[in-house]
Amino acid sequence: MEGIRMKFEKTKFGSIVISGKKYKHDVYLHTDGSISKRDKSHSERINGHRELSKWELEKMLANKPEVFFVGMGQSGVLPISNDTEQWLQSTIEENSITLIRKKTPKILNEVNKVLEQGKKISGIFHTTC
Repeated sequence: MEGIRMKFEKTKFGSIVISGKKYKHDVYLHTDGSISKRDKSHSERINGHRELSKWELEKMLANKPEVFFVGMGQSGVLPISNDTEQWLQSTIEENSITLIRKKTPKILNEVNKVLEQGKKISGIFHTTC
């Protein structure tokens, strides 16, 4: 999306720094470039972790980004149920959305590259696990 100027700088357990601002929680990146706190209230616990829920994926994909990022956490263990995974794969395929899903520390440079390209993006970034 043209006009979004931000940089995903760094992350460590429990936080992420975006354009000089430190967020001490998981975040959503919306297609308009705004950042908000991840709402885990619809996420079930799987092995002690809050899963990536269909509810939040529906919310983040509603504006049909060209690229959708999922930062899976510091160790990459953000859980997702089989049903939600199937729904996600079907939705991105139907809407020609590119999905990039990696450990949160490994995904930051890719987010910055896609931002520089001016593409319409959104994402969910898990900062623990």
